[in-house]
Amino acid sequence: MSDTRQPITVLFGGKSPEHWVSVKSGLFALLHLNPARYLVRGVYFDQTGHPTSATTCKEAIATFFARNEVSFFGPGEHAPADDICSWLQDRAHPSGANCLRDGGLGDWGLFLPVFHGQGGEDGSIQGLLEFLGLAYGGCNLEGSALGIDKILTKQCCEAIGLAVAPWAAIDSAAWNKDPAACLERCRPLGLPLFIKPARLGSSIGLSRVTRFEDLAPAIQAGLNWDSRILIEAQVQGIEYGIGIVGNQAQPMISAVAESTLRSDSYDYEAKYSADALDDIVPARLDADTTARLQDFALKAWRALDMCGLARIDCFLGPHGPILNEVNTMPGLSAWAPFVMAWRHIGINAPDLMDLIVQEALNRNLVSKRVHLENTI
Repeated sequence: MSDTRQPITVLFGGKSPEHWVSVKSGLFALLHLNPARYLVRGVYFDQTGHPTSATTCKEAIATFFARNEVSFFGPGEHAPADDICSWLQDRAHPSGANCLRDGGLGDWGLFLPVFHGQGGEDGSIQGLLEFLGLAYGGCNLEGSALGIDKILTKQCCEAIGLAVAPWAAIDSAAWNKDPAACLERCRPLGLPLFIKPARLGSSIGLSRVTRFEDLAPAIQAGLNWDSRILIEAQVQGIEYGIGIVGNQAQPMISAVAESTLRSDSYDYEAKYSADALDDIVPARLDADTTARLQDFALKAWRALDMCGLARIDCFLGPHGPILNEVNTMPGLSAWAPFVMAWRHIGINAPDLMDLIVQEALNRNLVSKRVHLENTI
């Protein structure tokens, strides 16, 4: 009897500095895709960005578990086996090294890219898959390319009237030509300032400046990570995250998560160390304010032409929400804010993964139908 389950290939790892965060999120996806419905395999991309064999994938999974203690299961969720590491290793795709090199002729099924940062969350993998005519899930090409870039995100959202923190952008060419002029462009923003690589996440390369004389070295440090950086005035207040899954017409929206990070504790270590605090879900807000934040998030989602999934992060100012940034592939673990926010409204991790997959399958059907209509 043939296997009627939908094949899904989870792609994780990659060449971004967020490599091991991607491994964690990819393993979370593998663990929560219902094996009764889906024939799930994982392909690990090494830190040079190349897909690897099943053997290398298994070694990477073992390395991850040797280095990390991660909670993959929330209340009411159960591990599929006593030895989770071995269970995941068994799902390494036997033809992983050929992934994206055989034109989709293998038993890849639906691709689910679970990358963070450049080289996967930025539209590059999504563009390749669309070029090859292969179905994929997660955030779409347009949303990924716009959402990964903090500068383009602000420009698109400002264009439809959404509030953003005061900001300036600097690229390496302008900095090398006239650093003094670049610094003067930042002076009206005041202090403190955040310096952020435009196309990285997980607070990698981010710094906070409280003295103007420290701005130049912070800009130079940021340009070591990305050729474009965002300089942003600090917004006082609590940050909130809102998850969205679905299409443009009828997206689903999560509860609001309240960040526990302080303005002086914002970097990669603060987010991912063993001492990091879980976000508060639901946020300590009244119903009207919650609805206002959710409506703001939906407007940002549509401004960036998103479908699939994303998390919209914003502050709450005296005059309403202020956009911080967008995550087109939020971090996944049992206590990640994106996952907790869905769990609060009754959507546990397997159900969440199912929503993501079903949206992707529907999107692929629509794409095929439109292509067929345009070729008749």
